Amino acid sequence: MNFGRVANVNVFRKIRQLETLVNPSLLARSSNPTHFPKSTSSFTNLSRSVIPNATNYPKCSVLSKLPSLSTVSMIQTRAASSHDHVQLWVMEKILSASLLALIPTAMLLENKFLDTLLAAAVVMHTHWGLEAIAIDYARPSVVGKLGSNLAHILVILLSASTLAGLLVLIYNGPGLTKVIKNGWAIGKDKQKTS
Repeated sequence: MNFGRVANVNVFRKIRQLETLVNPSLLARSSNPTHFPKSTSSFTNLSRSVIPNATNYPKCSVLSKLPSLSTVSMIQTRAASSHDHVQLWVMEKILSASLLALIPTAMLLENKFLDTLLAAAVVMHTHWGLEAIAIDYARPSVVGKLGSNLAHILVILLSASTLAGLLVLIYNGPGLTKVIKNGWAIGKDKQKTS
């Protein structure tokens, strides 16, 4: 098979477009189709060195059907997001792991500081979970921009009111862990009287 027919300039242009999917900054370097941007790809360099007169070969339309422009714009939109999702994911996992030690410690020691720490950790854990649900299922494309914003506001209000209620229970009531232990004791009282 003749390599020149398969690897013509159009194939290398499409490969360069695919490279912009990975690195959108390549798109801004050059809009001239005859000027190849400086790239680390061996395919781009191959078109300049192996096939000096590749424009004489018939055009290859294998990669021409890929929707490269819409994909590039979608990736650029996602890259422009202001949140650091990796750092948030790490914080979620640290908080989840810390709950394994915090819950038994708060149950054994029963003091207001540990109750407050437990309440904040549990509310933050559930807030991140509900926020992920709102992001996944209340997307603007599904429920509209207003519905998406309303879902996020409801998650924030629910988390804030839950934390406020738990803090009232801790500082004006018996305490969070005491209420949990009293809830566990409800079934034991009925078994003793029977």
